[in-house]
Amino acid sequence: MEQRQSKTAQAAENGRGIDGTVEYVIGILKDIDAGKEVYTDFISSQDITDFCELIGFKDTWAGITDSDIATSKDFGIAVVDAKEASIILNILKREIDKGSFVPKSGGDFNTHVLDDFLPKPQGLGHLWEYQFGLRVELEHGRTRGTNVTNNHPLLTGMIVMAHLTEDTLYYARLWVMEVEGELFNARLKGEDISDFQQELEIARRYLVKRETEKYSTLIPA
Repeated sequence: MEQRQSKTAQAAENGRGIDGTVEYVIGILKDIDAGKEVYTDFISSQDITDFCELIGFKDTWAGITDSDIATSKDFGIAVVDAKEASIILNILKREIDKGSFVPKSGGDFNTHVLDDFLPKPQGLGHLWEYQFGLRVELEHGRTRGTNVTNNHPLLTGMIVMAHLTEDTLYYARLWVMEVEGELFNARLKGEDISDFQQELEIARRYLVKRETEKYSTLIPA
């Protein structure tokens, strides 16, 4: 039987490559927001595989869990590969510049929400936080049994962005909170906590550094 071409691949052929397929996904999400009836086959495994290939990922995110995707180690914890995180970040930045994200309420969208994570001098260069955020939000994919994204890179990146609209230090704070929870649970089980204590110290120092950086912008030059 001949394999069906995915809607993602069709959108790339009919549009402008990566831009065409991104516009296809964003268009469906806008239709959902407008209350229209839509087909969500863009999160099928084949569509996600095609999407990953189109945007330049080495491997697909379809059909695997966060431990298979987040294999880079930095600060001692697993995060999504820097190149893949940069690809997602740049796609979302282009969509922001195009005005793709407008709140239904009619309010303003923070067009600088990703600036902390973009490379210098365009941004502050904290890509690692975005890599960490992607790993965290892959929990909305195939990892925890509450699969709503099927690991779609664009949807996962948009979840990260949604949390960053609350607080651009969201994931720096979350790192501290997660390690505090892991340390607490290890204590309850009578397990060795030395690794968690060390990571918590690093996470707290990192957050202080980021908060200090934010405060410095309030001080007149």
